[in-house]
Amino acid sequence: MMGVFDWKNLILGTLLFLLSHLWCYGQQDNPDKASVYTINKKWEIPATLILFGTNALGLNYVGNIPGLDSIDILQLNPDNLLPIDQRAVRQNPDFIDQAQSISDIALNISVALPVLLGLDKSIRRDWFDLITLYGETHAVNGNLYVIAASLVQRPRPLVYSPGIPYIDRSESGTTNSFFSGHVSTPAASSFFMAKVYSDYHPELGNRKYWLFGAALIPPLVVGYYRYKAMKHFPTDVFTGLLVGSLSGILIPHFHKTKFKSKGWSIVPYSGAITGCKITYSIR
Repeated sequence: MMGVFDWKNLILGTLLFLLSHLWCYGQQDNPDKASVYTINKKWEIPATLILFGTNALGLNYVGNIPGLDSIDILQLNPDNLLPIDQRAVRQNPDFIDQAQSISDIALNISVALPVLLGLDKSIRRDWFDLITLYGETHAVNGNLYVIAASLVQRPRPLVYSPGIPYIDRSESGTTNSFFSGHVSTPAASSFFMAKVYSDYHPELGNRKYWLFGAALIPPLVVGYYRYKAMKHFPTDVFTGLLVGSLSGILIPHFHKTKFKSKGWSIVPYSGAITGCKITYSIR
């Protein structure tokens, strides 16, 4: 898990860093062009880079949390799990490695999917704003995963399986099952893509919900193979889907020009606590 998240953070973070310099030296806002989203680049780009930094530190921390010892593992009882989660620990472990590889490939493809938005001319003209928003979406989503995994420290399904060698069940990184970051990441990507396209094409009307329906496919594919890899319970997958989809939808939504003109704004911040501040000003 760490390898996939590390390269994604590195690519997005480096891209935002380069774009921040391009903006400072080259790009000027065009007051005559109606923009779908309003972004304060002077603080949102640095804030997003900071969030990527806290995410990277958090992932390193979560990935190095010690696993359970032999006594704790023996005391795990699948019957204490929710009925929907019990089958996750009773799978055949022979497919684990192949399922994990498939989930990693599907995740990597999903992160790159929003590049297809560039095929639309009206969307492509705002490429800088959209890359900034996309980075911000993943930065927020990634920190939410780190917070949850750090606080909950739920053993993965494979820890319950006697068919898996003890060394694999007790290693570090086996207690960050909740929630699935592998699922929330493609959910953030695909729902971001659906949200942005529908915002640029309001003429779609209710047909936009077909886009959001299609956005379910990448995270569900990843989630299925994370389940088969015995990395996550179904409740981990569904929670990751919820968190990622909300990140992909709400970050662009709170930046919509019409939305912000009503007095609403969202400000990500990082420090002792990482999160977002939503404010409404009366005018």
